Amino acid sequence: MSGLQTWTGPLGVTIDYTEIRSWGRVRVAAGGPSGPTPHRPAAAAAFEAQARADRCRVLWFGVETPEDIAPNRPSLVIGAEPVWGAGRWPAMVTRKASVRAQIRRAANKGVTIEPWSSDRVRASAELRAVLADWLARRGLPPMSFMADPFVLNAPGDRRFWVATRNDRAIGYLALRPGDEVFVEWIIQRREAPNGTAALLLDTALRDSGCPAFTLGMVPLSTYAPLSDTAPSLLVRGLLTWTRAHATRFYNFGGLERFKAKFVPDRWRPLHLVTTGRPITVFTFHDVAAAFAAPRAPTRFVGRALLDAAAHEVRDATEAARDWLSSR
Repeated sequence: MSGLQTWTGPLGVTIDYTEIRSWGRVRVAAGGPSGPTPHRPAAAAAFEAQARADRCRVLWFGVETPEDIAPNRPSLVIGAEPVWGAGRWPAMVTRKASVRAQIRRAANKGVTIEPWSSDRVRASAELRAVLADWLARRGLPPMSFMADPFVLNAPGDRRFWVATRNDRAIGYLALRPGDEVFVEWIIQRREAPNGTAALLLDTALRDSGCPAFTLGMVPLSTYAPLSDTAPSLLVRGLLTWTRAHATRFYNFGGLERFKAKFVPDRWRPLHLVTTGRPITVFTFHDVAAAFAAPRAPTRFVGRALLDAAAHEVRDATEAARDWLSSR
């Protein structure tokens, strides 16, 4: 993922992380250790020991299996990601008439999909214009850590498929290969015909040989199970308030509905894990600092509020103009 550092431990285990300043220096890991399962806890312990030697705390975000870090650590389910088994996509499309209809609708509107090389992606002003159009419609300023949208600048091992219509790029999909493919981004212009995202997915997954894949985490997903240990009342209240009132900035429900319509085989819970400290509202300040970096979380939220207010003023002005012109 863009903007992350990679720590390499014993026997090929790796950990992606970012270092931020919150309440002191914190290394926030993006998921758990990656590598041979039996060696993950030892690698996690070595990563934490190095961080302590460097006077840093460690926080693990988006961990599939908390036992990969260590047994009996404080953990909290913070979302879920939809997962499809190898070869399941074609069968799902065959069964799901609404998905087939979306794919046909986009194709009938003249949308075509083709793979682009990393060099072409890196040099493309067209794709940056698509991204700029998409960002202008978000409720939040661009984020970093596990939600950095600027992957066009450093494609790495990602593969890209681009949607065009009338010889103009209108969307793209970024995919990270592996034993389980991660569909990292689906970005579209406002005017992309309905079904463009489904056509991008269908083309990319079939070109990739339909391996097992995921569309990534839905924070605070209703498909996530309850945590084994109930969080504190204050943390529970924070999560409930965020789910209920933060849709102005992040459409949790819309993201979940988009991913659920492709009928995943299962929803895999993802956890927040600490090194032993209780999970408190201050833990979420660390998480917010990772996603907001290099800005402080308070400045990030302030910017989001200003952007939201500007959007509302602009929408109200356009509505008033339309009403006056119709008289």
